[in-house]
Amino acid sequence: MVWYPAIEQRKAQGLLKVKVAGTEVLIVNDDGHIYATSPYCTHEQFDLSDGFLDDHKIVCTNHFASFDPKDGSVVSPPEGAGEISPIKTYPVRIENGMILVDLP
Repeated sequence: MVWYPAIEQRKAQGLLKVKVAGTEVLIVNDDGHIYATSPYCTHEQFDLSDGFLDDHKIVCTNHFASFDPKDGSVVSPPEGAGEISPIKTYPVRIENGMILVDLP
């Protein structure tokens, strides 16, 4: 595992897209639970940092697909679009107030 610093935990609020070791990552702060995922919806590559959290799910504002930030699974596909792929997730840990992300 290679852990890369992403952002200070105190700065991570809601959905925030950051660049970690050259890779764009969505940092998700869901009521103090921190997750890291791909920052783009798998339907039409809409930027999920422009979305919102609803009932512990990431919601894409393009066509309202929703994803579970814990495992990237599709909770609800976009209306009328059929099945879509899950989003990637990355392991996270917090050290000395810094969110670290394990990237492949």
